[in-house]
Amino acid sequence: MRIGQIEMFPTKIICLGRNYLEHALEMKKKVPKEPIFFYKGLNTLILNEESIIYPKLLHDNEEYNQIDHEVELAVIIKKKGKHISKEDVVDFILGYSIFLDIT
Repeated sequence: MRIGQIEMFPTKIICLGRNYLEHALEMKKKVPKEPIFFYKGLNTLILNEESIIYPKLLHDNEEYNQIDHEVELAVIIKKKGKHISKEDVVDFILGYSIFLDIT
């Protein structure tokens, strides 16, 4: 995977859920006091202009024939860290990208 001239090899995709009030209300959920984190498998990652492969179940059964999509902001982290101060967080960010979340 490339971002500009930088070649990258992602090791994990960590997502943050229900962190926007409007989206939480749309899902009929409350915004949690603590962040909700979840993982996406690396096998779910595709590059620009690659095809999205939908599960066969969606093609064969109208009851499950619903796809939800959201455009997200991806923050690409360039190095490991723990207990990072607000002042130093930018030193750990390589860049930003668009992330299409399809569920």
